[in-house]
Amino acid sequence: MEKMKPTHDNMKYSVVMSVYAKDNPEWFKQAIDSLLNQTIQPDEIVVVADGPLTLQLNTVLSRYKNSRIISVVRLKRNQGLGNALNIGIERAKNELIGRMDSDDIAIPNRFQLQLAEFEKHSDLDILGGQIAEFVDDPKEIIGYRKVPATPFEIKQFARRRSPFNHPTVMYKKSMIQQIGGYDTSIIRLEDYDLWLRAIAKGAVCANLDDAILKYRSTTDAVKRRKTFVSLRNHVRARVQFYKNGYISLSDLAYGLATQIILFMIPTKLAKIAFKKAVRE
Repeated sequence: MEKMKPTHDNMKYSVVMSVYAKDNPEWFKQAIDSLLNQTIQPDEIVVVADGPLTLQLNTVLSRYKNSRIISVVRLKRNQGLGNALNIGIERAKNELIGRMDSDDIAIPNRFQLQLAEFEKHSDLDILGGQIAEFVDDPKEIIGYRKVPATPFEIKQFARRRSPFNHPTVMYKKSMIQQIGGYDTSIIRLEDYDLWLRAIAKGAVCANLDDAILKYRSTTDAVKRRKTFVSLRNHVRARVQFYKNGYISLSDLAYGLATQIILFMIPTKLAKIAFKKAVRE
């Protein structure tokens, strides 16, 4: 597929990605390659190494050492996704920043589609999209995670669930920094917290109807959500959302009830419920 070069400064964008020791080297390479194969290639890719990496992950990074657009920021110790993304956003030189996880695969025209929307709507602050889930083979899609498209729908949806698929978002650096970036005290739901704060500040938000990312799921994804630590983090975060006035008491009750039920029911039943709730 022929690459399209940015025609003016507004078309330039950065991508911020965090990687840490437990990430899979092959998946990491696939994620980077999907960025380099975009129809409109990023102006820069900021990779934040969140703590010391394994030899295999460093070997992957060494393959791109001659790339003019890939820069690596190395942190001495692992401090979590929110902190890593804040540092990556600070280092990014462009106003438009795309998010990318270290184990997903961006659709080749993902950023072409997103840039077109930012060109069309100058007041747009955050733009996400739909994701296609797979387990082992990216060609075998097991479902789609759908989120609402319009600003009004996003605002209503955000009261009870995160309105964006986090790895798909592209946002304006100035807006993210204006609201303080990711709150590192919020564990696991740092992105949801960011969206709620952005919406409260009047950020203009939207989602594309297109699936712009292939999201790597795992067979034990639901099992990992059914831990006491995960439940505690969700409860703490949602209580904080309520205290900050981002959600109502009924929204808090709904969120807590769903998390407690997910924690208590058998894993097999939880998988069915999860699939019905977030996948199409």
